[in-house]
Amino acid sequence: MTEPLFYSEALADAGAVVTLTGDEARHAAASRRLQAGDALWLFDGRGGLARATLLQVTARGRTLDLRVEERRTESPPRPAIHLACALPKGDRQGVLLDMATQLGMTRFTPLICERSVVKPGASSADRWRRICLEACKQSRRTHLPELSPPATPRETVARTAGNETVWIAHPSDGAVPVSTAVRQAGPERVTILIGPEGGFTEMEVEQATGGGGQKIALGAAILRIETAAVALVAALSLAGRTRAL
Repeated sequence: MTEPLFYSEALADAGAVVTLTGDEARHAAASRRLQAGDALWLFDGRGGLARATLLQVTARGRTLDLRVEERRTESPPRPAIHLACALPKGDRQGVLLDMATQLGMTRFTPLICERSVVKPGASSADRWRRICLEACKQSRRTHLPELSPPATPRETVARTAGNETVWIAHPSDGAVPVSTAVRQAGPERVTILIGPEGGFTEMEVEQATGGGGQKIALGAAILRIETAAVALVAALSLAGRTRAL
């Protein structure tokens, strides 16, 4: 069985004795039923990874004392994938973030479009972070996606770096198939813009393409927001792994 992975904001060097508390400690003691002598892994969400041995469980399972056995740092995913996406309704937001995180999304921006129906709530960012954290643990990804404030398509494109490829999902005349776009560009950093159920307005498309964005298409089918997001992140992630081989 794969040794379980837990989140810890700070990691210590090999040989140190550290304490794990809060939800992660309760998960380890109650859900995973870890006991003294068991091995586990800690990650800090920034690429840091440490293997540790459980020494004891105290405070009725709310505190774990651990000895760090080894520590290392993993490189961030390539390409760096920034998903700027209109929000789907209800639980579909969680599905989107969960799957995109598993596939290697490095940053998420909730996109505010003229035709947006759903807008972020006061507690959305905290909930999204928990979803992304659990997805990292499940997929054993050591980099927690950055969550950016809401932005319009124009603002998102304006904030991209000079070496960043920008794609806007808009199946219309001049749109390039995503397979062709991946093969031609081979981007190291890419921002993907995905609109709401009603699609982008022509002005939003013009703002994105005028700022250097490229229209891309996933085929003739009209996809749900989360389906398009996951498909595009998967295509980029797979292309990045293929180039690394």
